[in-house]
Amino acid sequence: MKAKIACIALAMAAAAPVWAAEDPVGDLAQITGLSERKVQMILGNRTAFAEYTYTYDRSLKKFVAAVGKDNYRRLLDGEEVAIRDVQGRTWVVQIKRDRADVL
Repeated sequence: MKAKIACIALAMAAAAPVWAAEDPVGDLAQITGLSERKVQMILGNRTAFAEYTYTYDRSLKKFVAAVGKDNYRRLLDGEEVAIRDVQGRTWVVQIKRDRADVL
């Protein structure tokens, strides 16, 4: 019985935790190393940010390198994605997109 409990405890400790994103912009900022403002600029309307003309391309490259091209496209489509950070944690993130944002 003790061996069974020990195996279960070991399996639970070895499994990477999955975090549900209540603040997806904050979570993506933490995963990518960008500020929340830059994540908002990448995922939203970039012209609302005065600095977009000289920081957007560099921030976009860093963001895509951190989350991957496929996950980036799926995020923009409003799909839920699982992203693993550098510590090995898995984050489940979904950006709620309003159809007015896409137009």
